[in-house]
Amino acid sequence: MKAPLLFLVIFALALAGCERGPQAPYEPDEQVVIQGTFVDGIGDPLESQWVGFWINSPESFFTNHFGLDPEENTQCDENGHFEEDFMGENLMDALGATFKVGVMNYDPSWPDTIPHVLASFFPLDTEIEVPELALWDGNPSSAVVGPEVTFSWDPILHELMSPDRYTFRVKATQDGPGYNMWVEDVGDQTSITLPTYALPENFVRKWHVVAHYEAASDQDFGFDFITRPDDPIVPDAPLQLLSLGSNCHAEAFAQPFTKGTDGKWGPWPTFCVVLVAANVSWVYVDLGETNTVEAWVAYGLTITGNPETPGFSLFVSDDTGDWGESVAENDQRNGYFVLDGFSAQGRYVKLQARDENVGITGFREVCVFGPE
Repeated sequence: MKAPLLFLVIFALALAGCERGPQAPYEPDEQVVIQGTFVDGIGDPLESQWVGFWINSPESFFTNHFGLDPEENTQCDENGHFEEDFMGENLMDALGATFKVGVMNYDPSWPDTIPHVLASFFPLDTEIEVPELALWDGNPSSAVVGPEVTFSWDPILHELMSPDRYTFRVKATQDGPGYNMWVEDVGDQTSITLPTYALPENFVRKWHVVAHYEAASDQDFGFDFITRPDDPIVPDAPLQLLSLGSNCHAEAFAQPFTKGTDGKWGPWPTFCVVLVAANVSWVYVDLGETNTVEAWVAYGLTITGNPETPGFSLFVSDDTGDWGESVAENDQRNGYFVLDGFSAQGRYVKLQARDENVGITGFREVCVFGPE
């Protein structure tokens, strides 16, 4: 991708990522005060707790929820109270629409600044009182049984309500500040089971779970509570990663995409494959030689279009001109998924959209696995 085109992609992502709300009920030169209280898991005030303030504007797009420095930060007093002042112009766009604000615990000494609790809202008053923010440990644990690993956590009840959903997230060793190796919403479940090989041992750093409470309206607060991170031990058995460093090809592109098999799983678009063509219906990996293939895993695959027949077919062949019959299929639209339950011989492994109206727009990583 040429530099001007990459800039346009980044600019489009920044604009799309900035969530605008109702009109601000104050002028650009008015002062807005945001305050609240932080407590620990049993309700005791957190003295000297650092608090970060993120403003989801185009200017701050790359610091929002990427684990980087917030726009402002302060510390709680001995009662857990925090307070920060903003000028109205910093909380709205040129037409007066408010930007979403995130308030979260923040530690500038961390290697990354992933919070444990976040309140998000549109600043619709000059005096904003954030509801009390309490940390959630979650007691995360993992257990390996045979070829599968199960991750579990304790349920959370915020103001006696269950969350709208839980999201399970894994951080890779070369994932930058994010948790992008595996990201999956699991609804109200408090565990998730995956094949052990889908999280190759040498690439897993840690994992956590996010409990999401959606704001009821633009006038309300939304919350994310995040468990403490856990360091799992996930053996590679019974399969091994075959595709690390292999050439990855996509329809409509002549050059291979080395980022798709480099084992980094990093943030968009720097460490991931971004496909700007709209007609990419397939992706294949060249293993370099014939191998026994038993699984394909897609990490963070995105698409465009609304397929009548959702899902993908998988092909394994020694000839890119003759793929033969598919060895596996699913009805997954996008995201993170596994295709397994087969054994096939081949050098090339192709993922093909089942609906010609689908265009693959990118992925963090694609992996091919075979027996050890």
